[in-house]
This record gives sequence, structure tokens and C-alpha cells, in this order.
Amino acid sequence: MRENPDFPVPEFPRKRQGLVREELQESDDVIFIDNASGSNFAMNRMAAIILELCDGAHTPEAIASIISESVPKSDPEQVASDTAAILSEFSAYGLIDGDG
Repeated sequence: MRENPDFPVPEFPRKRQGLVREELQESDDVIFIDNASGSNFAMNRMAAIILELCDGAHTPEAIASIISESVPKSDPEQVASDTAAILSEFSAYGLIDGDG
């Protein structure tokens, strides 16, 4: 999995509390709003699904497996690499925490 070592991903990532999901009308994007700071984070629906799977019960590998199984004809290695990169971005932006 392609992870940025500057922003390690916890073994069991968990979406940070206080993030509220907002669906954008007429768009494939989703916004998560941080209630504490008022910041918002836009992402595509697949990234939003990955963030929602960060529940503290799934490893990054399990999240990638769930995504791969839900997308017909996907390449599991590519999904794992993309998932790792997205999780590193979430870590960089403080969207996930956990035991890491």
C-alpha cells in the first residue's frame, strides 16, 4: 500500500468526531464539515465511503478489500494503493485518528 510516511495511518483508523457529512446537490462530491473549526473538506463519493469505513474496526487492508469487492472488475492492488494514499491524506488533514 502506498502510504506517505510523513502522515502515518493508524492500524484501525477512525473518522474524527465532529465531522458532519453534507451531500452536494447536482455533484458527485461530498463535503465533511468540522463543527469545531468550521473547516470543510470536499471529496469524491469513493473517498467519502472510505472515510465512513474508518470506524476503528477496519484496518486499511480491510477497507481496501471492501472497496475492491464493491467495484466490479477493479484491480485489488490498485484499490489498495489508492486507499492507502487517500488514508494518508485523511491523516495529513486530521480527518482520522486511532491507535496509530
